[in-house]
Amino acid sequence: MKKILLVLFLNLFYLVSPKAFGFYGSDVGLNLHTTTSSENQVQQLVEGIVTDVNGIPIPGVNVIQKNTSNGVVTDFDGNYQISVPSDAVLQFSFLGFETKEIQVNNQSTISVTLQQDQAQLDEVVVVGYGTQKKVTATGSVVDVSGEDLTKTPNANVTASLQGRLPGLVAVQRTGEPGRDDANILIRGTGTTGNNAPLIIIDGVERSLIGRLNPEDIESISVLKDASAAIYGARAANGVILVTTKQGKVGKPEFSISYNSGFSHPTKTPNMLDAATYAQVYNEGHFYRAGRPTSDYVPFYSDEAIQKYRDGSDPVLFPNTDWLGEVLKDYSVQQRLNAQVTGGSEAVRYLLSFGAVTQDGDFKYMPTDYNQFNFRGKIDVDINDNLNIGANISAILTKKEYAIVDNNINFINLLQASPLLVSRYPNGLIAPGRFGESPLLLDQRGYDKTYDEPIYSTFTATYKIPFVDGLRIDASYNYDLSHVFQKRLNLPYTYHEYNVNTQEYELKQGTGASTVELWDRYTRYTTKLFNYRITYDRILGDHHLTAMVGQEQQQNTSSFAEAYRRNFVSSAIEQINAGSNDPEDKNNSGNASAGAYNNYLGRFNYEYKSKYLFEFSFRYNGTQNFPTSSRYGFFPAIQGGWLLSEEKFIQEALPFVDILKIRATYGELGNDRVPAFQYLQLFSLGGNYVFGSSDAAGVVSDRLPNTNITWEVSKKTDIGFETSLWDRLLGINLTYFNEKRTNILAARNLSIPATLGFPSLPDENIGKVDNHGFEIELNHRNTIKDLDYSISANMGYVRSNVVFLDETPNPDAPWTSVTGNPVGAFLTYETDGIFNTQEELDAYPHLNGTQVGDIKIVDYNDDGEITSADQFRFDKSATPEIVFGANMNFNWRSLDLNLFFQGQTNAYNYDGSFANLGNADFTNGFVARAADRWTVDNPDGTMPRADAFIPGTNTFFLYDATFVRLKSMELGWTIPENMISSVGLNSVRLYTSGFNLLT
Repeated sequence: MKKILLVLFLNLFYLVSPKAFGFYGSDVGLNLHTTTSSENQVQQLVEGIVTDVNGIPIPGVNVIQKNTSNGVVTDFDGNYQISVPSDAVLQFSFLGFETKEIQVNNQSTISVTLQQDQAQLDEVVVVGYGTQKKVTATGSVVDVSGEDLTKTPNANVTASLQGRLPGLVAVQRTGEPGRDDANILIRGTGTTGNNAPLIIIDGVERSLIGRLNPEDIESISVLKDASAAIYGARAANGVILVTTKQGKVGKPEFSISYNSGFSHPTKTPNMLDAATYAQVYNEGHFYRAGRPTSDYVPFYSDEAIQKYRDGSDPVLFPNTDWLGEVLKDYSVQQRLNAQVTGGSEAVRYLLSFGAVTQDGDFKYMPTDYNQFNFRGKIDVDINDNLNIGANISAILTKKEYAIVDNNINFINLLQASPLLVSRYPNGLIAPGRFGESPLLLDQRGYDKTYDEPIYSTFTATYKIPFVDGLRIDASYNYDLSHVFQKRLNLPYTYHEYNVNTQEYELKQGTGASTVELWDRYTRYTTKLFNYRITYDRILGDHHLTAMVGQEQQQNTSSFAEAYRRNFVSSAIEQINAGSNDPEDKNNSGNASAGAYNNYLGRFNYEYKSKYLFEFSFRYNGTQNFPTSSRYGFFPAIQGGWLLSEEKFIQEALPFVDILKIRATYGELGNDRVPAFQYLQLFSLGGNYVFGSSDAAGVVSDRLPNTNITWEVSKKTDIGFETSLWDRLLGINLTYFNEKRTNILAARNLSIPATLGFPSLPDENIGKVDNHGFEIELNHRNTIKDLDYSISANMGYVRSNVVFLDETPNPDAPWTSVTGNPVGAFLTYETDGIFNTQEELDAYPHLNGTQVGDIKIVDYNDDGEITSADQFRFDKSATPEIVFGANMNFNWRSLDLNLFFQGQTNAYNYDGSFANLGNADFTNGFVARAADRWTVDNPDGTMPRADAFIPGTNTFFLYDATFVRLKSMELGWTIPENMISSVGLNSVRLYTSGFNLLT
């Protein structure tokens, strides 16, 4: 993998080197010739004024005689004077404006109007409570546009983020529709507690990022360093900021897109067929019997194995491919989007609608997912100083699943013996494994959820007319979510062949014995109000921005659930149709509330757009902690130096467009723990009987911790950014270090349960260090009709547990959590298998170990195998390195996008793969059985059937490195002259796919 990355970097560097583009061959020679020929010419004074397109003077413009070090800078009024030869060429350059060249030609007065460089000006990044120009931003902030996200035809936005942003790890562990949100981490695992980032959508903490309509997204930014400190006690794990699109001035523009796709699992395991399974089971049975040398009768006879193989008796000797029986060849996904935007200078609007439908991968599972997105956004300029706006959206989903959890279904599917009938030749469904056949799921009921959140944001901005640069922003947000869940559990039946009567007997399934119904209604609300006062002013060479504000947030939730059973009929799926017997009904409910009160601010200072400074803070109050320690102060300081604006850099390195160094330091918090741990909690239980009455009991629960507070994260970042050769090559390199203290954890080891304490509260005792680096490379170019861009990124992060409450083990210090990454495995080291009895006798082993078993290494070299021989593996299931590469090609009316992503330094233990020929009749994997040790194959590389495995071990610990073609899209834009006659501006046809190659 390292070789691949190195070759990629070297090739990219060669492609964008100045020699490859002919700069050395032409410009260097021209430079030398120009400088030499002008040395003896008569100098003349040239003066003038530099303004923008509105006639406003621009101070600080660099005026340089081309190919020399002779230059000046315009003053406060945009004036300049410079002595140059009469045939010289003057270059006028300033950040945010296009560079202009003018031949002097004996002119004494040259006044210049600079055009704004829209490409640079448009490159802004969303930060907490505002935006900043990328070129002058000092924080470690990365972003991705909504346009890029729509190129991945995945119904879930979180899955589309994989590999696109350095430092962001998104692992999607299921493809089940509606439950396929990726697990997101920012710069790995910084704590042993909750590592989830804070997600802010249009300024409000909201959770359904995965179900947003990609067509509505303007950009997604990730705050990874001290720049997140403005979010205080919830920002230690990083912050994801989602900004949705808004209306724009112009005639109404209506766009519509539709795609229909087909998906199937990227890979399914190969399981044993019936004959191989029977042979493997016989081997395990033989070993369990003590490897008898005589009078041994195999569990499955040779005649039976032959019948399993030839399929001559599918009732008594079946050969069932359970995956083939249950998995669909493909499932269908459809997406429709419609959007209209437009408006005048005074009123701008956006209306959008999106619909997504998906079905599942199992043939007989009632999986169905439907999603509808609505958004209406309007901005109104009441006058020159007052603007108001409204942003109202909804994500309405209807989800239907089997009443049995999908994890259980998949386990039953993989572990079901091929010797079990799935469906008899006459079409009747057999019981399957434990009477839980996946073919029966559509008869067992359902789990339906209707989720209907509505999000509303109302904004106002007022520019103070008598103070230039002063404005007040305010917003009120109200989110209301209704979730209704209905779970219906039905009795079901199957048929089982009776070998004695030769009849197919109808039998009751192992699930519910009567109709059961649960109705659960949940209501969530979020109210958030904030106001901010901002002063933004340019005073000569100085650019000042100051913002202070307050924010209050209140969250509530409540639920009520009702249960009934013994329905007269399952046709009426309503609670009131169930039995009224007190034994047949139940109910429950609960409510919770939480609140935050915050004061926040930020101060930015720029001098000549090259010396950059920022200070931000949040004074954060959270209800999770006692009143004495409810508030905390979270500051951050950031600085940067835009060296490319320095004259000595421009003279020495003329090919440099942008060169910036930056550094940040801040303290952030993490309050993601159960609330009210500072109070003594009680629970109902332990009822007492007084006479003939049953009196409710109250027992003490978890002990209180009156000193509980938030985790503290101290983050330091140092970064380097550059753009070279007119943006042919861009490089962004960041080193970061995080020290997390006050990690909330319970003392599970140093205070043993034998002391009689109830469950212990979290305490601020843990410490974790985190460090790593991130790099981004960008290249873009145009060759005749071909426009292309290539970007690549990689992030490396390493966590290290500095302290965690654990009982010291002086005899086996290598088992400690401390000193290893968060989530590191405790495992046995292995060294192949015992191929012969002589090897087994010559090496320490546990009782029960046989020839063909895994060889556990005597890690502490004490002559025996014990738990002390386990060691803490140096990696975890969380990848330390993630990377991605995005390639865009446009040739005339054709466009192609390729996006690759991958990871390395991640390991997963597969205990299911280890099982083979066990006594519990579970099926095994073909790869596990392919070269297993047997009496006839003593040199096998895999352990024997029914191998003795003492616990987690490195033999079945697998490297989870991969590179994947995450998405590909090929499109054709129909020429305008072919569609203008029907009133269309643009039509694009495309085909795309995701997870195409791994």
